[in-house]
Amino acid sequence: MTLLLLLVCAVLYGTTMKFADLLNEHKLKWFRGSALLFGILWGLFGALLIISHNAIANIVLAMNIAFIVRNRLDYLNHQAAATIIIIGFLFFAKFQPIIFFAFWLIFLICGAIKDYTGDVLKVRNGLFRFLFEYAMMYYPLPTFIYSLLTNDWAVFYAFTAYIIAYGAVKYFGARRGYA
Repeated sequence: MTLLLLLVCAVLYGTTMKFADLLNEHKLKWFRGSALLFGILWGLFGALLIISHNAIANIVLAMNIAFIVRNRLDYLNHQAAATIIIIGFLFFAKFQPIIFFAFWLIFLICGAIKDYTGDVLKVRNGLFRFLFEYAMMYYPLPTFIYSLLTNDWAVFYAFTAYIIAYGAVKYFGARRGYA
């Protein structure tokens, strides 16, 4: 897969992920079944990322397993997406334990901090909100370090594109009252 197609898949992965979230948790209404449709699309774009690049596949799997442990897959459309992604990984990717476990720990720890400070403590500080809610630096920063160490820049580019798309949908959704 070319870098351009990889970036398009990453953008669509982030976009459909956040729209799936807005359609059930944040009361956005489009049409009957739209939440499940966007969950399936999220899973399919995740599966395309898995097929495209093995390091990205292990990182996407790590992200989804961390979502499970953090109990973030709390709706049917979230669960459908994760199921498609995990099955895609089982059929099309090679498990790389070092990559998987390094990113799983990062996503689990940083995600748990985000969950606790945002959901329990209700921290809404501007800098904190930018770093953890919109930029979600625990995705692009570790992938940047990985890319520096391995010279595999597709990983950083894909996760940066994913985060920008996800953050943009989240930002504009919140501006329209779907926070």
